[in-house]
Amino acid sequence: MKFPFENKKALHENRMNSIPLTMVYIDAFLPWDRDMAKRARHTGKGFIRRRIMGNRLLEWTVSEEEIQFRFHMLPEGWMKKTEKLCGRLLEAVAEAAGGNQIWMAPELRNILGKTKAGAVFSSLPVPEPALMRLLWKQQGFFPYMTIIMPDFGKEDFYEEIEAEAELVREFLEGDYDGLNGLLLVSRALEGGLQISLEEEVPYYSHIYQDTGLPVICAGSPAVAGSRGSICIDMRPGYRIAFRRLPENTIYLDMTSEAEKERLLCAKRKDISYVSALNILDTYVRKRYNTNRYQESDDNQPYK
Repeated sequence: MKFPFENKKALHENRMNSIPLTMVYIDAFLPWDRDMAKRARHTGKGFIRRRIMGNRLLEWTVSEEEIQFRFHMLPEGWMKKTEKLCGRLLEAVAEAAGGNQIWMAPELRNILGKTKAGAVFSSLPVPEPALMRLLWKQQGFFPYMTIIMPDFGKEDFYEEIEAEAELVREFLEGDYDGLNGLLLVSRALEGGLQISLEEEVPYYSHIYQDTGLPVICAGSPAVAGSRGSICIDMRPGYRIAFRRLPENTIYLDMTSEAEKERLLCAKRKDISYVSALNILDTYVRKRYNTNRYQESDDNQPYK
């Protein structure tokens, strides 16, 4: 399920205009933050104490070369009545979203899971290609790559694989040197069917001319794999063909679906499951833990 405030058109326009992708990260001040509020009272940072204990959002932005993080800290007072939290959170997220993707801290997702709006916020969007690329590169190099492609819903086979090719192009960004195998698992094919796509798609032809690497499209992963394999799952609701995954594969799940993790842990203990959700939480928290109780570097007041 797509996040209700994800604006694909604005995201695409940002990429075309070379504007860094903006990711909105929403967290909350919780009861254990009260000690920090007390310390802030004695250090002269009264605005921190008021925001932690008060009823107003705390916001700041951290910019990097390829991505910009916008942090929204919800006041503790919002957490006291979960029946009202959803309405306020919907307003806060709608205001923050714009053309950006939204991510929520684990504690906040747990709170939402107990509310009527939990179903809306429990499923996060598959990250944009720039974010997926970032997560992929953090795993190190693997010469064999399988990508579980999203379902673009095209009725025509060639329209479906063209949509897939555009995503692959944005995801790889030409970084395919050294790959010994590239397999795309597509909804457009069924079962064990496999076809080579360099004659069908110009981008895949370009890869083949550059490296001699044929891009293979299949209905399921290939049993014949090699150590040094990574499988990148970009399809929500995909039923993993776990028996067909190569041994010791790194399974990078961009959908962060708990059922996929449970299945692989139960059926394929040799496979290392990696969740985009956990990686992004760690990646983002490193950048905001040192900022959440501090004034902004440019001395501009928080909103």
